Amino acid sequence: MKIGKIEISKIIIIVLVAILGIMASYEFLELRFYREDVVVSDSFTEEKMLSDWLPSIKNTAVDAPVYIFDSGVPGGSVLICGGIHPYEPATTLAAYVIMNNINVEKGKVFIIPRTNMSAATLGMLGNAYPKFFTIETEWGEKKIRIGDRATNPLHQWPDPFVYVNYPSGQNLAYTDIRNMNRTFPGKEDGSLTERGSYALMELTRKENIDLYIDLHEASLMYPVVSTYVAHQDAQDIAMMASMVLSASEFPMKCEVSPSNLHGLTHREVGDYSDAYAVLMETPEPFIDRVAGRMTEELMTDGIDEFIQTAAENDLIYCNYDINEGITMPSGYVVKGAPMDYRVGRHLSATREVITWMGQFDPAKEVIVTFPGFIDVMDNGSGFYLSDPEEADESKVFKN
Repeated sequence: MKIGKIEISKIIIIVLVAILGIMASYEFLELRFYREDVVVSDSFTEEKMLSDWLPSIKNTAVDAPVYIFDSGVPGGSVLICGGIHPYEPATTLAAYVIMNNINVEKGKVFIIPRTNMSAATLGMLGNAYPKFFTIETEWGEKKIRIGDRATNPLHQWPDPFVYVNYPSGQNLAYTDIRNMNRTFPGKEDGSLTERGSYALMELTRKENIDLYIDLHEASLMYPVVSTYVAHQDAQDIAMMASMVLSASEFPMKCEVSPSNLHGLTHREVGDYSDAYAVLMETPEPFIDRVAGRMTEELMTDGIDEFIQTAAENDLIYCNYDINEGITMPSGYVVKGAPMDYRVGRHLSATREVITWMGQFDPAKEVIVTFPGFIDVMDNGSGFYLSDPEEADESKVFKN
């Protein structure tokens, strides 16, 4: 039997498609199953899972590790959540730096470096984002996942035509049913994402969390970039923190959570628990719609000529300059919005609201130390991450 030219061409095409399929499968699987090694400080006392507060999410894609640092000295309690939107990865890296270096002298700290684990298992659909970025450490490169904004549709599907937030009844975009920062206060028997939010509320209520800190990154064209957004009960804490930071380290705005905007942590955590609720945003050029190519360099360096043009035409809501840079109150000159700048902002902004909670309410005082903005600007984020290969095995976890 002779094989003609057309048949040979078909075979070649089939083989090429199979090869491309295998390559694509590897890309998807690598992001879906990759986990970072993280090292915790000597203040670490216990690892739990989010499902410990809501068993129905056990072994699901939204079940996330919760790292607990308990001083043993009575005081307040703080929950720090990074990565509720994993495509805002400075939040997770900031959480890693805190976990690796925190010393808790009074009170108790809970840290969730990736709050929506499901959203970290895929890339930002349709945007050609890289899967990872790397930072330099004293012991080599550290690779960190970027992820998506919302729960993986492989884990929760289909989306409704309109998402109706529970229990407010507010109508939101259809994809917001997979956006964990639109599904608060959650629903015990709701969608997977709603149950994830409900588990966080249960943790907050059952552990008597006094301060709920939600770390985020924002587009530079988003009005609340470089801002604390605080529930009205926490506005004094956030306002004082913003004034201190703006005078000493970097510009930080403060806004009170709108009472009619539902589903977000800064509204619902404050309404449905006794915790002070504060959300904070850093500037992330990577998620601006006017930015150029979505590359690892843009994620880490934060330098983009198109955003620079937007800045020159007063179209953004924070300071940004890739040429001369912006001089911070602390004296540092920052070009663009690099990763270390964004991580440092979250570190100092977290420390400051913890400090001011204790100033306003001494019974809830939490005394902690960990690196801040100036430390990271001097040394880089990677300087504060220990080598998992050299660390005590009991202090190394997969996240």
